[in-house]
Amino acid sequence: MPDFLPDLSARVLGAMAHGEAAADILLDLCLSFERQLPDSIVGVTILDRSAQLFEHAIFPSLAEDYAAALRGILVADRPGSCALAVFGGKTVECTDVAFDGRFSKGWRELGLKHGLRALISIPAIDSRGAALGTLVVTYPPGDPLSGEQRNLADALAALAAQVLSYQQSQVGLGRATGAQAQPAGRSLH
Repeated sequence: MPDFLPDLSARVLGAMAHGEAAADILLDLCLSFERQLPDSIVGVTILDRSAQLFEHAIFPSLAEDYAAALRGILVADRPGSCALAVFGGKTVECTDVAFDGRFSKGWRELGLKHGLRALISIPAIDSRGAALGTLVVTYPPGDPLSGEQRNLADALAALAAQVLSYQQSQVGLGRATGAQAQPAGRSLH
């Protein structure tokens, strides 16, 4: 694992320099980290420009309906770990999705339907201090991330923030990145 972060960072930065789509870069980031953490699922949630709702999500190892269910969810409602992480600006860990009373019943049911039983959501913070989304890492219940794995997840959340900043610049230039705007926010209850 010692070369993993430098190698992935170089690959991500190179992909951005070559103008690759942010969604493809984030997909690579997620799958690469999953290979380092057997039995984990890694994903990225992406906020809209106003940082008020989830515009897109990339969870390559889950059915598309999981990511689709997150689109348009209002951050201020704090229905789940990602919204709470963005709202509070700090990592949120959920050691038991089924019984965590901080989150809505709808969020818990969605996670359990897709086999998510324990996870952390780390805000992807840009250079201005604004959350652009989250990095999500699931793990088997009772087997949380080690200190080294958690430090790596924090570094990947920062790398994801760079990609999300890049995505915003690409959208500003009129280039497609895979994220679709949503008309209005909704709640996940």
